[in-house]
Amino acid sequence: MTIQQGDIKLKATQVMQDVPEGGGAPTSVVIPDGTSNAVYPDVSETDRALGRVNLRKVVVHVDSPGTEDYLGANAVVSRQPSDPNISITAFSTGDLFDTRKSAVARMEAYLFTGPQYQGYLFGNHIAGQSTLLLFQKTDALPGIGDTLVLTKREGYPDEHTQYVRVTEASAVLTTFEDDRGTYTRYVVTLKLQGTLDADYPGHDVSRFEITKAALAAATKISSTVVADAARYYGSTVSQEAGAVGQYSLKCESIFAQLVPSSQIESPIADARTNQTSAAAAPSGQTITQTVNGLFTTTQNLFFGGTSAPGTVSISAGGVTVTDSGGRLMSAGTQVGTIDYDNGVGALTTNVFGTVAQVFTIVYDPGATPAAVNQSQGFVVTAANRALNYVRTIQPAPQRGTLAVSYMSQGRWYVLREQGDGALRGQESGYGAGNLNFTTGTVSVTLGALPDVGSAIIYTWVDPTASRGTDALQLDNDGKLYWPFNTAGASSLEPGPKAIEPHGLSITWDDNGATRVATDDGAGRLIGDATGSVNYARGVYRLTPNELPAPGTPIQSTLATRAVTQADVSATGGIIELGVSDVEPGSVALTIPCALTGTYLVTPAVLWETTERLVTDDGAGAMQLHVGDYLVTVGSINYATGRITLASSTDLPAPAVQQVAGFHTFQYWDGAPPLWQNVGG
Repeated sequence: MTIQQGDIKLKATQVMQDVPEGGGAPTSVVIPDGTSNAVYPDVSETDRALGRVNLRKVVVHVDSPGTEDYLGANAVVSRQPSDPNISITAFSTGDLFDTRKSAVARMEAYLFTGPQYQGYLFGNHIAGQSTLLLFQKTDALPGIGDTLVLTKREGYPDEHTQYVRVTEASAVLTTFEDDRGTYTRYVVTLKLQGTLDADYPGHDVSRFEITKAALAAATKISSTVVADAARYYGSTVSQEAGAVGQYSLKCESIFAQLVPSSQIESPIADARTNQTSAAAAPSGQTITQTVNGLFTTTQNLFFGGTSAPGTVSISAGGVTVTDSGGRLMSAGTQVGTIDYDNGVGALTTNVFGTVAQVFTIVYDPGATPAAVNQSQGFVVTAANRALNYVRTIQPAPQRGTLAVSYMSQGRWYVLREQGDGALRGQESGYGAGNLNFTTGTVSVTLGALPDVGSAIIYTWVDPTASRGTDALQLDNDGKLYWPFNTAGASSLEPGPKAIEPHGLSITWDDNGATRVATDDGAGRLIGDATGSVNYARGVYRLTPNELPAPGTPIQSTLATRAVTQADVSATGGIIELGVSDVEPGSVALTIPCALTGTYLVTPAVLWETTERLVTDDGAGAMQLHVGDYLVTVGSINYATGRITLASSTDLPAPAVQQVAGFHTFQYWDGAPPLWQNVGG
């Protein structure tokens, strides 16, 4: 009797479940045709979120009463699932009695155990570790992305194998000692993509090779080779009609997904490794304006543009709200938020009521220049792991730019400072902290213990990077220079002799032409080079107009005079040098002075007393050196040698910014200083 189509049936195996013993021998249970869930279960919500691999083994059986020859059969996946997130493929291991464990091993056999690796596992490793420590004779390291095989107790009944992928590798040459003396081995640290799934016994370091018996009793490390042992069969959708005799057909894809993967690629374009940060900074005088309208929980208030943090005040109907760290506050309670960049306020509480009225808005305009971040990281070790960390950053970060990042349980958390000095996260459980803008001290309390081997990372914008160009002054006009002093050294340290004005001549050869630069008597180089000359200190900076060839000798001719050094006294801001006919441009004094300043609107306070350099400009003015700036603080009579210093002098705005808000220079002769002209 002929074998009919209905005689060919699919029959279940012993265990139709996703367990290691799934599959097994065939049974007499027929899998009904066209019945839902006869082979696979429904897709659960968990499966859709996390992914799942369902492996079911079925057997083709001919159920016919006759004895006709069975000439063979084929099985195909004739139609793809309607759900694009589900893929179906078929494969066979060739074993009628194999289990799901064997099928999984065949699926994972794309990589297969290769030759033994050159290193040995250093010490015991436990399940859950994400690093391996090896020792070996060479510094050759596995490549990033390479896969190694760990085989525990090879040949024993409890043999266990795991494939691990390398993500980072480093080696340190280390010296060891035994009864024969010292020897060296490379200790290799490998970071893994996943974690160890079992405990792996290791080896003690030895000058001799580890024996095969010792390897079998502990852990053997092997490299891998591509085996690609399995063959999978499925279906795909054709993109064109096929014809008889056609050798190729265009389809949507020749790939199918075997296992779910959480790894995705996210290209990041036009990003700098040292990221930029935009923080609103004051950029003008205080603005006061009035706006007639609504300001409620459903109606935001726009007041004109970018504002500097900590400067906004909104008043109406006897109620005033101010900003603090991106929040709008009323009587110490948060009632809304503020967008500094766009100048928009939003309320969470109707503190102004729900009717239209006139609002008075006071704020300092701001700008958000892009500035390169500074960053600093501190490695977390088992010894320093804690919840509280204190660091001092000098100079203190620009308001609104500091971020502190830490990793806990493999996840990054970030605390940010919004302009008021407080560090906050997206949730209170992330932790909190504080930044002192005066001292630059950052104190943070993390929401959880950071992971050992991770880092606490501080990123911020240096105040200098966010200043306007009018507040910056580049040394030597921003030009590359060579420093020299009268000792013949390439240094800005004072030379043993002073330079006579009009007494400096510098020459060098440029392809047969002689180049010459001289000083103009007022502290500048002219001719074939530019630069500056400090006559009193015996120092000059040289910037050739055209760069000489490497190895070109530079010859300097100097008219010098011995430097007169003496301690002089001051009375009421008058200093007598005790000599007459002082050479203009040759005077340099180191004098005690005081810096005073105000913070916000607090009274003026004495910040520090220090010694600072004061020099004459060659034209009768005495100038104080403050950072990169020269501030006129008095005068000198070259004929009599008398110097007169002002009792107090305001620093110009650029110098104020450079000394972090100090406003006044004042000569101090030990008596209580008289504070004058203290700016706000």
